[in-house]
Amino acid sequence: MATQAVAQEPVDLPRFGGRSSYLWYTIRRSTSAQAGIVLLTCILLAALAGPALWQIDPAVTDAPPLAPPDLLLPFGSDQFGRDLLSRVLNGIRLDLAIAVFVALLATILGSTIGVLVGYVGGWVDQVLMRVTDVMLAFPGFILALSIAAFLGNDIHNVIIAIAIAYTPVMVRLVRGQALSLRSAQFILASRTIGAPSWWIMLLHMLPNTLSPILIQTSLFTAWAVLDTAGLSFIGVGIRPPTPELGSITGEGAAFMVSGAWWFAILPGIVIVLVVLALNLIGDAVRDILDPHSA
Repeated sequence: MATQAVAQEPVDLPRFGGRSSYLWYTIRRSTSAQAGIVLLTCILLAALAGPALWQIDPAVTDAPPLAPPDLLLPFGSDQFGRDLLSRVLNGIRLDLAIAVFVALLATILGSTIGVLVGYVGGWVDQVLMRVTDVMLAFPGFILALSIAAFLGNDIHNVIIAIAIAYTPVMVRLVRGQALSLRSAQFILASRTIGAPSWWIMLLHMLPNTLSPILIQTSLFTAWAVLDTAGLSFIGVGIRPPTPELGSITGEGAAFMVSGAWWFAILPGIVIVLVVLALNLIGDAVRDILDPHSA
């Protein structure tokens, strides 16, 4: 029986004029990316310009205690008469700053160790990866909770604790990329001409793992906001009176039964929006840097 050829319709592929054109194309075809950009822009404006526009000291106690939201107090007040909107705006700034530092620290540590063990191999790989496996056996939040409880309640300690908990994820990711690159022709050529190992790792292997590193870093930022708020909510992270979203929500949870719903619900909604915006941006970064994943 003769086979009949099936005519395939030509597929219209976008013609890219460069990286900026592909970036714009990806954003235009992704509703989630557009929503994430808009939402994150609003959050950043609130974090950066909010305290300057809403010039109320978050530590001042001149409002009625547990006052419900109104025109003068859009988010109401807490049990001490402090303005909740002012505290939430300052809390957004603090949580985003912590998240950025956590993501950068975990990325630097994890990518450095990952490239090292992937390139060197041998006993170095065996020892460091067994340590990584032990750390990955614990959920990231539980590991960060243990480290933060040991180090103490301090902003710097919270950053260190969460970054250490995230580092094994980056180590395993970058090590896998480095192992696939170790036998590549350009790496073998660099070894042949006598290039030092640090030169090969820094200028050849690390740049070729940059895309997955950036994708994971964007996810770290969202995770860090949630974990920072979670640690503060249970009293292990940043404690009051420092305005932090998780600690504000934790304080308000005790007053839910008395009808002061705004004290916990409104900061909690802000946490959800911040994490949602960062996750949407992370998905957009993945689509841009790894088109095959879409």
